[in-house]
Amino acid sequence: MKKKSKEESVEALRRSIDAQKGAVVAEYRGLTVAEMTSLRKKLREVDAEFKVVKNTLMRLAAKDSGFGHLNEFFSGPTAVAWTHGDPVALAKAMKEFAAGSPKIRLKAGFFEGKAFGAKGVEAMAEVPPREVLLARLAGGLSSSVTRLAQALSGPQRKLVYALNSIHEKISAQTA
Repeated sequence: MKKKSKEESVEALRRSIDAQKGAVVAEYRGLTVAEMTSLRKKLREVDAEFKVVKNTLMRLAAKDSGFGHLNEFFSGPTAVAWTHGDPVALAKAMKEFAAGSPKIRLKAGFFEGKAFGAKGVEAMAEVPPREVLLARLAGGLSSSVTRLAQALSGPQRKLVYALNSIHEKISAQTA
């Protein structure tokens, strides 16, 4: 590769690093073109892309960013999956593909400025989707308010029942 071409590649990788919301670094060995196409298609569905990278160029691009914490994982045949959407969806897609293909091995992940190993990527893949988490939060908040309203109305309800039973006794005695 000529120096100018390398500089352009490093700059393109820097732009990808800056634009990503999450990333997964993986080792790929022996993937066929059809398998690579299948993986890329699966990742496109979650607003992610899969790029095979040269380790030295990736190290240079990641040098002055938090992504540089992943430098130890840039050895051997390396590819990076970047997402512009939900990083949890990326982790799930990569974990599913790696589970079905021994040719892909998850190495590390990067999310919100923090680097973590393969176990972290797998743990992230277990997190429910954002919509489910928001629904759980809304349900938890509304159930607390409902329980509070029931607790506050309890004494008033008991008073109404007591007054009603007194009224029924008096009505029965006068009748």
